[in-house]
Amino acid sequence: MEGTCLKEKIQELIAEYVEKYQAEKLPVKIWRTPIVGYADAKDPYFKALKNVVVEAHKVPEDFMENPNIVISYFIPFTKELERTNVGVKDNLASNEWSKAYNDTNTMMGELNHYLVEELNALGYRAAVPEGVRMLTDVVKSNWSQRHVAYAAGLGTFGINNLLISSEGSCGRYNSIVADIPVEADKPLEQENCLYKAKGICKKCVENCFSGALTVDGFDRFKCFEICTMNMEISNADVCGKCATDIPCAFCIPGK
Repeated sequence: MEGTCLKEKIQELIAEYVEKYQAEKLPVKIWRTPIVGYADAKDPYFKALKNVVVEAHKVPEDFMENPNIVISYFIPFTKELERTNVGVKDNLASNEWSKAYNDTNTMMGELNHYLVEELNALGYRAAVPEGVRMLTDVVKSNWSQRHVAYAAGLGTFGINNLLISSEGSCGRYNSIVADIPVEADKPLEQENCLYKAKGICKKCVENCFSGALTVDGFDRFKCFEICTMNMEISNADVCGKCATDIPCAFCIPGK
């Protein structure tokens, strides 16, 4: 299958799977239409993540022999879901937000295996990244979905420490590795964060009641403490205040 057609096919597979999943398994719609990007699996950027993120960060070759592409996708949340996480008593994550976090994790896990099966059926090699986890001693992932998505041209980092895509930063990223005949995308050159681009906004910082997020940096241990507190209450290690009630929740601000 020619590269452009294959990209269209993969976009279709992901979008249809997400739509069918929530129609059949969820009481309400919580996801909008996904977007997809493609990173060059041979890009030195992946090895550089061992310095940028954590020394134990994996590379595409850890999951499959000789992959050429990392397929990254973003599952954007609906505005209805986002609204539930605004103004919650005691700054807790809403029950709906917590449930969506767990539902999205489950769905993406199944979607990844589905994509691999579909690509195999088309005659291509693909693999789900295995052994991916958060390293609690440093509170960093050994396969950062946001950094992978950046390499795939899906967005740029905001001061909220999230990746701001064309569909905003309110949602979740995931990925698989593959050997498929498509052209890799490039990281974006423009800056999607209002504060980084123009020195204005800081709404995400204002929303961070714990003080973990500032314009000067991100204290991931403070953030993890809040997420752990929510885990004890709602069975999901989430907060989401830096992703909700902000100008970049659903789009690139100003566009």
